Amino acid sequence: MTSPIDLSHFHMRAEWQPHRGTILTWPHRPEIWRGIHSDVEATFARLTMELSQVEEVHINVPHAEYRDYAQRVTARAGAKSERIVWHLIDSDDVWARDHGPIFVTKRDDAPAGTPPLAMLNWEFNAWGGKFASALDNLIPLAMNAYFGVPVVSPGLVMEGGSLEVNGAGDLLTTEAVLLNTNRNPHMERPDIEAALKLTLGVERLHWLGAGLEGDDTDGHIDDIARFVAEDAIVAVTALPDHLDHEALSDNLGRLRQMRGGPHNRPFRVGTLPSPEPIAFRGEHLPASYANFYIANGIVLVPIFYQKSDNEALALLQAMFPDRRVIGIDGRPLVTQYGNIHCVTQQIPLV
Repeated sequence: MTSPIDLSHFHMRAEWQPHRGTILTWPHRPEIWRGIHSDVEATFARLTMELSQVEEVHINVPHAEYRDYAQRVTARAGAKSERIVWHLIDSDDVWARDHGPIFVTKRDDAPAGTPPLAMLNWEFNAWGGKFASALDNLIPLAMNAYFGVPVVSPGLVMEGGSLEVNGAGDLLTTEAVLLNTNRNPHMERPDIEAALKLTLGVERLHWLGAGLEGDDTDGHIDDIARFVAEDAIVAVTALPDHLDHEALSDNLGRLRQMRGGPHNRPFRVGTLPSPEPIAFRGEHLPASYANFYIANGIVLVPIFYQKSDNEALALLQAMFPDRRVIGIDGRPLVTQYGNIHCVTQQIPLV
């Protein structure tokens, strides 16, 4: 690793801490979406509208002509144009959580002169080489032409959706992703733990097992368990006849044995239901209410127009009493095996 800064003075903040803005990468390749591209665009327009009410929205588009088109789409949706920053950066796909930059902020005890913000430029290989990623892998450095912050390139294949932090020293992840040989085959668990402690400023890694059936990321954490406070986690559960019941039950058992947070105590663990199984053209899809995104004053939650939607929204509203919980149609995005959290990446306020 080469770095112009000392990473020991930085850490990754929790998602609920104040944002400057959110990164999106606009869906400009209709062929990916198998006939529902207009629905996906409508979802991005709605996300842009909601986010632009509370923070900046930084949107990657391939060129100026497409920017002009997307400006019209977001304006019709009611987005605040003065809060949107357009970046002319091409991409392979939309999953900004994984291909976008990860920002780390300086610690309170950092020495004078430490820059307030730095960017991690991880390698992105499209979840083990499953899809094209050459353009996506260039996005962090291309975006830094705008942000102009110090960049660290750790030489790790890593994705934002595989990691969940509480800003108090804890990180949640899954063995199914981080120990998969299609990412960093030269590294064992202790090597990966050491690398993440250094790059993200965490002290404790907590490992879950498998992810959801049908998840082409191999099992990202943001579909199964999320921090909702420094000492609290919400986990997805499923009924015994559900495809994910066994894996989710195992993960829930692990979570209930974990200790961490500011006082190194057992985490408070809440639960979310799973929606009824959803399929698209014969494929089982990894639908999850846990794939929500926390922005300034709001929580954007995928819903699937099922009876469990209201229960999930009510549970999350109780966990975020000071934020407005907003349900957004998650059916278009889940056809490509991701959802709201997968297409967003936060920019911390410094």
